[in-house]
Amino acid sequence: MTDQEAASTPDVLDVLVDQLLACGAPISQMMAGMQEHEASGLSSPDAPPIFEVAHSLIRSVVDDLTERYSDDEIRVASEIVAQATVAICEDTFFVPPDEIRRLARGSGSGGARRRQRRTRRGRR
Repeated sequence: MTDQEAASTPDVLDVLVDQLLACGAPISQMMAGMQEHEASGLSSPDAPPIFEVAHSLIRSVVDDLTERYSDDEIRVASEIVAQATVAICEDTFFVPPDEIRRLARGSGSGGARRRQRRTRRGRR
């Protein structure tokens, strides 16, 4: 394999991250829209929980994956996404802009500033 061929082959983890981001955005928008609708009072009182509705909608659009992939392949993909989700939740923290401004004004402790973001193995 030449250097040029190696450079043109995408890193598999970069591909995974790109796909997680690609599916996360529309799912986030869908869930936010459902929450906004519910908060507006326009939802029926007997409407199913948002998570159930989202599950049903997403299931309906991925249903045909079982025709293209084996059950084992889908299980492996699910496990990879689950492990990636755990890693994201454990190792990435969001600090709201108001909190960053408060810390920048000096009203927070130095320790709080250092805890804003934790990474694995010292990477940022």
